[in-house]
Amino acid sequence: MKMTAPKLTAVALLFLGLNSKAQLKFPVTNNDLRTNLSKVITGYVDGFSALKGDTIALNPQSIEFSSRLNFQGCEHNSITQYRAKNPIYSWQALLLTSEDFEEAAKKYKWLNNQLKVMTVKVQDYSFTLYGDYEAPDESKRFCSTIFKLMPNAANMPKLKVEASMQFEFPEWKISLMVYEREREDNEQGDIIGD
Repeated sequence: MKMTAPKLTAVALLFLGLNSKAQLKFPVTNNDLRTNLSKVITGYVDGFSALKGDTIALNPQSIEFSSRLNFQGCEHNSITQYRAKNPIYSWQALLLTSEDFEEAAKKYKWLNNQLKVMTVKVQDYSFTLYGDYEAPDESKRFCSTIFKLMPNAANMPKLKVEASMQFEFPEWKISLMVYEREREDNEQGDIIGD
């Protein structure tokens, strides 16, 4: 059976159309993600004072604030202040909620790829993000990739950017977080003497 030029053109356009639809859903690059992440990391230095909105919840150990950050493609984002002698802050964004594991896994991988190739500008410095990708597994309920700024920022040595995929019945949630990690998992904490 011989295909004519119009049929070949139609088949080619069909494949291009299907491919472009997938790219519209999860674009190859995302300048909005880069811009907003730069704003969040810059805001971290001063306790997110320019990004903090209204108080959402008061808890004994934390205060949750709405975020003034207009982050397209994000279901919501907020800021948490943990009460301590020197307050510690974190920012979190929910990027996707889905009952479909495959859709969530695809978005999680896309987010990790975006972060891996991203250059974040904070004031006059540029940073890349480095982290070891943890592949999602439907039998597990949680996976995450923790990124650190490279080269290390002198005024933010413990700052981490984390992409996570978590199952909360009946849905998978893809989140992006920026926070200070007190110590690494293999690092011993302070020993308090008698």
